[in-house]
Amino acid sequence: MIAATLFNGAVELFLDDAGIDALISELRSLRGKTTHVHMMTHGWGGKELAENVPHGDLVNHLIVYSNTEFSKSES
Repeated sequence: MIAATLFNGAVELFLDDAGIDALISELRSLRGKTTHVHMMTHGWGGKELAENVPHGDLVNHLIVYSNTEFSKSES
């Protein structure tokens, strides 16, 4: 499970072991590419994010970008 909330201006992720594995897999899929992945709740047509959160405002759609050009310019 991955749950994402917006709390006091910060995005918070709550992960169980399966959620950690899923997030690592999504991040690995970005390696070496200029692309992005979408993670959404069921209500938004996805299955990656849980809809029950411990506190804060539910994040229904999380987009993670990978920009290898940005990474190269920061080195």
